[in-house]
Amino acid sequence: MRKIIYEEENILLDEGSVFGKGVFETILWLDKPVFLKEHIERLRASMEVIGLNELEEDMLMDFLKKLKIQNKALKVMVTPLNIVISKRDILYKSQDYKRGMTLGLSTVRKNSSSRLTYIKSICYIENILEKEKAKKDGFDDALFLNERGYLTETSCSNIFLIKSGKIITPKVENGLLSGIIRKWVIENYKVYEKDILFDDLKEADEVFITNSLMGIMKVNKIDRFIYNKETFISAIKDKYDKCIFI
Repeated sequence: MRKIIYEEENILLDEGSVFGKGVFETILWLDKPVFLKEHIERLRASMEVIGLNELEEDMLMDFLKKLKIQNKALKVMVTPLNIVISKRDILYKSQDYKRGMTLGLSTVRKNSSSRLTYIKSICYIENILEKEKAKKDGFDDALFLNERGYLTETSCSNIFLIKSGKIITPKVENGLLSGIIRKWVIENYKVYEKDILFDDLKEADEVFITNSLMGIMKVNKIDRFIYNKETFISAIKDKYDKCIFI
């Protein structure tokens, strides 16, 4: 039986703290948690991939029901001996959505053959380092290709292109974490999952990224490519916002 750790409590040393054997989910918590069922399902699936014992789901859900928080990002991390729960402020502000994000191309290649590529492992340092490097280079985030040169994801979000009214996104098997909001977009719109090369970005009319905290965010620059339109993105974002704020 794992111990639930919240805020200032001490974790139990295990393979998570020593070797990074653990997984996590980051959940948007408004008046209540958004897409909680989907996050728990993905957490269980990720645990199975790295061989963790079954999640103490009833205990976790009972704990979450008692939390008195609002408009926060809630992180749930599971290791062999711990369920660590923490909260933080949501960093995305209204001006970010007006301005849009900029992405710099990382020289690191995603490994499409690695099981860790497809889950939210706590072995997250490479993503953090590449995002920090992108920020030093004047971008908001880093964009990754895989070992064959196909587009995958950013350090913390999925990416979509819009070309001639069609929504296009990289195939999961090219090496990316299939996000909760990515799934929402695919379920609500006709989306084409394709092999996308970096040069294909110059043909896109609009680009947006998604994750559980930002929702739908337009991109106005990727490396040397500039995007000025947001006609379709605005409609998608409006629909998504109405969904989560009901």
